[in-house]
Amino acid sequence: MRDIIDCMYSRICVKGSFLIREGETGSHLFVSASGEFEVIKDNTVLGTMGPGKAFGELAILYNCTRTASVRGKSDVYY
Repeated sequence: MRDIIDCMYSRICVKGSFLIREGETGSHLFVSASGEFEVIKDNTVLGTMGPGKAFGELAILYNCTRTASVRGKSDVYY
């Protein structure tokens, strides 16, 4: 676990910016520290995620494209 934590770094996603886009390939896993993200699939908002949520793992685990988009609903630290 320490090795994983040592590889992590902080970033900000400005409100309205996309962190993940549906259909793209991905190589990162994300953990939300503060703020809210919207989860969007086929231009429909499916829900929101707040602090402590991890996401983006499917593209890494299964070598597939992103299954949904993730956009900052507010300024978000991750």
